[in-house]
Amino acid sequence: MLLVALLLTGGTVAAWLAMPPTVLGGGDPSGPREIGAAALLVLPLALLAAGAMAWLARRRGWHDRGPRGLLVQAGAAAGVFTALLLATAPLQSVVSARLAPPAIAPNLAAVGYDTSCPAMFTAAECREYAADYGNLDAAGLARVHHAMMRETGHSPAEHAAMTAPFDGTEKAGLGPDTAAYAVQDAFVVALAALPLAAGGLRLTVRMAPSAVVPARRRRTGLSRVRSRWAAAGATVLMAVVGNFVLSSTTAQAAVVPYSVPLRIPPVLRGSEVTIQMREADVQVMPTGPPTRMWTYNGIFPGPTIRRPSGQTSRITFRNDLPANFGQATIHHHGSHSRPSEDGQPNDFLIPRGRQRTYVYEHMERGEPEWAVTQWYHDHRMDVTGRNVWNGLAGMFILDDRFDSALPLPRGEFDVPLVITDRTFDANNQIPYNFSIVGTLGDTWLVNGRPQPYFDVGDRKYRVRILNAANRRPLVLGLSNGAPMTQIGTDAGLLPAPVQRTSIILQPAERVEIVLDFAGLLGQNLVLLDTNTPATPGNPPRELMQFRVNRDLTETSSVPAALRPVPAFPEPVEDRSFVLRATLDAAGVPTQWTINNQPFQAGRIDADPVLNTTERWTFFNDSPQPHAIHLHDVDWRLVRRFQLAFDAGGNPIPGADLPVAAHEAALKETFFVPANTGFSVVTTFTDHVGPYMLHCHMLEHEDMAMMATFSVKAA
Repeated sequence: MLLVALLLTGGTVAAWLAMPPTVLGGGDPSGPREIGAAALLVLPLALLAAGAMAWLARRRGWHDRGPRGLLVQAGAAAGVFTALLLATAPLQSVVSARLAPPAIAPNLAAVGYDTSCPAMFTAAECREYAADYGNLDAAGLARVHHAMMRETGHSPAEHAAMTAPFDGTEKAGLGPDTAAYAVQDAFVVALAALPLAAGGLRLTVRMAPSAVVPARRRRTGLSRVRSRWAAAGATVLMAVVGNFVLSSTTAQAAVVPYSVPLRIPPVLRGSEVTIQMREADVQVMPTGPPTRMWTYNGIFPGPTIRRPSGQTSRITFRNDLPANFGQATIHHHGSHSRPSEDGQPNDFLIPRGRQRTYVYEHMERGEPEWAVTQWYHDHRMDVTGRNVWNGLAGMFILDDRFDSALPLPRGEFDVPLVITDRTFDANNQIPYNFSIVGTLGDTWLVNGRPQPYFDVGDRKYRVRILNAANRRPLVLGLSNGAPMTQIGTDAGLLPAPVQRTSIILQPAERVEIVLDFAGLLGQNLVLLDTNTPATPGNPPRELMQFRVNRDLTETSSVPAALRPVPAFPEPVEDRSFVLRATLDAAGVPTQWTINNQPFQAGRIDADPVLNTTERWTFFNDSPQPHAIHLHDVDWRLVRRFQLAFDAGGNPIPGADLPVAAHEAALKETFFVPANTGFSVVTTFTDHVGPYMLHCHMLEHEDMAMMATFSVKAA
């Protein structure tokens, strides 16, 4: 028995050397080959354990001690099997490192094209979608997208990268750490199954009729050996089947709500900061392989940059991303910066292996910018959606004396939340599929984790929320229906706090709220997205859980008055911007336009004069909503209206719609539903030169819904 066990152990080592351990199938077994390989690897260990048990039993006479001996044998076999698994784990790790398949390297630059109706649409909206886009196929969408890229300076190598297929191993379900899961699962199953199998088979032998097992042979050494071999075989079978069941269950329920803590990105506060843009493996999902992403400093979301307003920041970004990424450009979203520092989509680009230092004075209207929640992201023309989807986003917070003097929550009670949606494949990767109406994910992430929990105290918290999704809107609410106190928008504090039970947040919009957990000690509260339909392809409604498990003393309050909105002079110029879709010969929308023109580099679509005030009015005469982002300065919303049309078919303002109290502050990203419009006013200050205005539903921007305005000197 010992010789057989030793030979089988040697066979196990040989099998490990000849076969990558990932075929154990612990992550997501996909066929008989994986299950059979697992049996081959586990079987010698089980047989060795059975042999050791038989030898010990013979030496010590355990087989003559009745039920007690049976338990001793089962325990000894379980212990030996456990010891063998643990003892061979280092060997397995060494062999895994040397012989396992190469790390998953999906082509993150590759873009798929999707013309199906988005999951978030209702049945009625899908019928409208079919009427508007029913003749648009993926090949046609790809042709239009790549035609845009040729016009805006993308290299042939960038085109080739985007048309290359995704790496095939993404769909294989075999991650680099599946062997570790298999060992754990086999250990748990075998440990539980071995005593049961041995006891069951022993009882079967003892109770079998004499015709099957003659009485004179029931207690012979041969019958004992056979029963133990049968027990070992049954144990291996149960281990493999149990491993398959456990692994399949894990794959089907990869996200256990509120099983991982909220991660707060690290904060960079220096006046001179260097951030490396690089490809990295980020452990986004709680289990399984990491997700290959394009990142700032190797994390997702990127580090939070937090600076005092009015003090110049020099932020250096180094492009160490793969060659197929192309050139980078960084937009400090919400900042009032010189045009050269604004993240131009085609100019001031950062080639691979190079770096660029952006200089932000954090001044506006001749004074320090207001304290505000902003963010930074890649802004390369035609591929902004792809680059943000793959991880290039982070929060940027400004503080000032006015805000700091208010008794609002601060320090550890000032919490940033970057909310995004992504779709993960079987290997936890996030292939990017371009859609003309916007790319949607089926999993919400909060600070890069799915449905995390956050331990809070029974007091007030200031929560800064950014919707960094490509297309999907958020409608925030609390599970207990309690109101949230909104104190700020995209551009800083409101004039006064507003109580809201539901907060709509479009892509790129930010909101600052105060959540009060007083009186809720020992309870859990869930932050919800109440807008997402509970249908396949959509994320769950539950975003994250607050666990009120800290008994704290309240040290903050929300003042009745916050920050007055500055008054703008009477506008000296009115401009109109009509949002539409261009149609191909079959009448199918193929590009998004502003004033019937797709974006064209170098064309100036508006030329406001420095230190003058203008009113800009946007008309959404298209079948989709949009989220209009205006670079450079902050704006005040003065009107919302339904669309009407004049005798020539041109859109004009119709019936007025209410401007809500939470919009009565400065902003720079504005939601405009289909068949509606809005008007905003601002004064252009400090800088001259070109800036962008565009839809921040990123695929709309990449499909040409962008224009250039250039501020000129008086």
